[in-house]
Amino acid sequence: MVLVTYRLFYWTMLSTNYRLRLTEICNSIKSKEEVSLEDRIWAMKLIEVNKSAASIANGISEYKHT
Repeated sequence: MVLVTYRLFYWTMLSTNYRLRLTEICNSIKSKEEVSLEDRIWAMKLIEVNKSAASIANGISEYKHT
């Protein structure tokens, strides 16, 4: 039971580096700055698989993913 809970907790949290990178990408998109295709793809893939990332993106930018 502890192992399952730990894995669930682990997969829902973002590392500091991922959170900062996603925040930077979303802020750039919101302010109409140029964002590379590679960064946009990375952000969308992360948002699709991680609820924390989706919450950050929905709160910051025009990315609206449910």
